[in-house]
Amino acid sequence: MNYLIILFAILPIIFIGFYFYYKDTLKEPKKILQKLFLSGILSGIIVIVVSIIILSIFPSILNIQNANFFKTFLYSFILVALIEELAKFFMIYKISYNHKEFDQAYDILLYSVFVGLGFACFENFLYVGSNDNSIFVAIFRGITAIPAHACFQTFMGYYLSLSKQNEKKKKKYLKLSIIVPIILHGTYDFLLLSGNILLVCLFLIFLVSMFIITILKVKELVKIDEYSLKNSTKSN
Repeated sequence: MNYLIILFAILPIIFIGFYFYYKDTLKEPKKILQKLFLSGILSGIIVIVVSIIILSIFPSILNIQNANFFKTFLYSFILVALIEELAKFFMIYKISYNHKEFDQAYDILLYSVFVGLGFACFENFLYVGSNDNSIFVAIFRGITAIPAHACFQTFMGYYLSLSKQNEKKKKKYLKLSIIVPIILHGTYDFLLLSGNILLVCLFLIFLVSMFIITILKVKELVKIDEYSLKNSTKSN
């Protein structure tokens, strides 16, 4: 793997990480972000292990070439989305949900994204390193898969934040923090792997829509923090 491929593989991760980091009104300690990024890589390793176990029991599940919609649906939502999002959720919740630094609405969204970027980094090198057209794979994933993982974790962090802010609806938002990313992730893979030209076109619309909604979710939580910060400054 040459340096240019490595650059294309990690550059989108760096850009996205900085975008989310600089949206934070009160910057989070870099140590916790580094820990979360590494935990994202660890979640990727866990997914590989779990997938190997599942494939040893159901060896045909990975063969989705010329598969019907039902098999592609199961593969996308169960083998990929469910396992990956649960692994990332475990890391995010375990490390940061009750962390003392989680004192603003946006914080948990930022933490979630860094776990997602760690996972995407690990996954990216697996794909790029095992593909003959690695430079094209790196570019394609840089504009699709890597931002998508940031989006999945934005929604996860968004609902985790709401669960912390609203005790009455805590259980509801905790459920949504895992259900919504699984649905988004499963839809992403299903549309992309369908092999149907109409669904692939729908994939592009879905991807752009998810990017736009992600930016809106970020702005929403940032505004909450800015409002809280302004009020606390006035009271002091």
